[in-house]
Amino acid sequence: MKKKNLPVVALLLMLCALIPQAAFSAEKLKPAEVIIGLGAGPARDKKGRPNSELERRVVKAVELYQEGLAPELLFTGSDTGGGCEAEVMKEEAVKMGVPAEKIFVETRAVDTITNARYSVQLMKEHGWKSAILVSNPYHLQRGKWLFEANPGIEIQTAACATPEDPLYHLVVITHEAFAWTGYLFEDPRKNALAAP
Repeated sequence: MKKKNLPVVALLLMLCALIPQAAFSAEKLKPAEVIIGLGAGPARDKKGRPNSELERRVVKAVELYQEGLAPELLFTGSDTGGGCEAEVMKEEAVKMGVPAEKIFVETRAVDTITNARYSVQLMKEHGWKSAILVSNPYHLQRGKWLFEANPGIEIQTAACATPEDPLYHLVVITHEAFAWTGYLFEDPRKNALAAP
């Protein structure tokens, strides 16, 4: 890519992050083979309580599971501080009534790219080709784009609840804008590919 085009592409990518994600939060869901909850770190605060963002994602994933939209849950995320994201998510889901044997964990991912790579690897190992991806509404477009870099994988999205606090939305939108911009300097979809 020519250097003179970088500012234009960066602006377009940031605008993608700023576009309201209504299409990703209001998608009509059909049954899938697994529900995937993306982690959020640090998993626990200094008092040992689960991160509120992580907990909202678990609540949504469990809600979809209880609605019968998939027979299994998969939580993804490594220890980015405060414990392993996926393991903490599993603990919370079990407290909400999901049988432990219905929950799989992927504990190596440190970002959305590796969430996609390692989760799809697990999907392949179990013969799953369809999933419902759960995260905040601003994250879902990027998550779906990365997961679907893997041929034959069908991803639907479901947004978890978000706080009313405008600062939360500003922080998350800014994070997404920087994430999309960072992709100018790497090949994120190639890096999101699971091992064959």
